[in-house]
Amino acid sequence: MRKRRQPESEINDSMINVIENTIEKKLNDWKDDLSSAITESVLKSVQSVIEQEVKKMSLSIRDSFEELSERFNTFEKSLQFTMERQDTFEKRFEEMEKKIKLNVAEERQIQVLQDKVDAMEQQARSYNIEIANLTERRDENLLVILEKLGCVIKHPINVQDIVSIHRVPHMEKSNNWPKNVIVRFTTKIIRNNIIAAARASKEIKSDKLLVSGTIQNVYVNEHLTAKNKQLFRCCREEAKNNNFKYVWIKNGTILVRQTDNSPIFAVRNEQDIKNKIKLQKC
Repeated sequence: MRKRRQPESEINDSMINVIENTIEKKLNDWKDDLSSAITESVLKSVQSVIEQEVKKMSLSIRDSFEELSERFNTFEKSLQFTMERQDTFEKRFEEMEKKIKLNVAEERQIQVLQDKVDAMEQQARSYNIEIANLTERRDENLLVILEKLGCVIKHPINVQDIVSIHRVPHMEKSNNWPKNVIVRFTTKIIRNNIIAAARASKEIKSDKLLVSGTIQNVYVNEHLTAKNKQLFRCCREEAKNNNFKYVWIKNGTILVRQTDNSPIFAVRNEQDIKNKIKLQKC
């Protein structure tokens, strides 16, 4: 039996399907090839860009590291220099500290020696009295005036008890007060008795001593060194400012007392004024 012949349309459809499939396959192959080519090209481009960026970064890091290393070296040198200077300063400071301690010790020793010299100078005046504010006259006879002073204070002064009598110039040339009279006696007891009698007399007037001119108060005191005179002036001023009632001198030593019932303090230097007069007020 003969087969039935396929229609021509069916053959055409079949051929078309084959052609389409072939074309589609080719297109897919081309697509895969193109994608592969594009992907490889992109990867190469990206890889190239990355390599360039990495290279740039590497160079930048290297430059930065070199700069940082240079700065660190500079800092290290500066630090070393600073440490060396600090060591030098510390050595100098230690040397200065030693010198200061040595100077302080020497100053203390000098002060001790100076105090001893001052004490010896004051001791050398222990037989002396100082008469102040006694008007000067060209033809004055100090021995006669001194004998008259003994009558005024009711304590006779014998010529044989006098070693010397004379006027002395003031330390300050601008001082217009009469030159003080220094009298040296044979014994300290005689000196002390005359001073005690003069203090008991309270006021001694120049006219009572037969000194012509304006009537003046005449003062009889212990003969102090220049340093002790200055210290006595400062002591009286501070005592007045701090309500101390008594300031006097006995045997070359300055004594202070705040009230009748207060203890008596000896003042031998300016530090004693601060410690024993100013602090007593606080």
